[in-house]
Amino acid sequence: MLVMETCGFLGNDAEIKEFNGKRYISFNVAASDRHKDANGTVVSRTTWVSCLKLGEGALATYLKKGTQVFIRGDLSTKIFTNANGAQVGINCHVRELQLLSGGSKAQTDGNASAQQPTTTAQPQAQPAQPPYGATAAPASEKNDDLPF
Repeated sequence: MLVMETCGFLGNDAEIKEFNGKRYISFNVAASDRHKDANGTVVSRTTWVSCLKLGEGALATYLKKGTQVFIRGDLSTKIFTNANGAQVGINCHVRELQLLSGGSKAQTDGNASAQQPTTTAQPQAQPAQPPYGATAAPASEKNDDLPF
């Protein structure tokens, strides 16, 4: 079994699909690679990965176009021919998925007012504490004239 890991952005909203009586969440992830060639020109290459994750639609509500995700799962490839000639499709049967960021800016701006809290919390007085790693010395040792 080949295992793949990648971070990328969703190219479309996730969809629920059914295969052989099982429900899957289907989505595409675009992973881009940028580097400079020998002439100093920036070269960009985007690889698309078609993903299926076994499960119901609760997760699909968070998988919107533009969301950054980390995926880990089983890798498979498929060779197909289209107008551009023979190409290789990369597929991933996702075992682990982590959301790294929200969706596109247009989607989050529309809900910004609904997500703002209506009350502000008042800061509470905290007792003075020594800095991290420092220990408070007993009163008898504070007048010590040791150089360290």
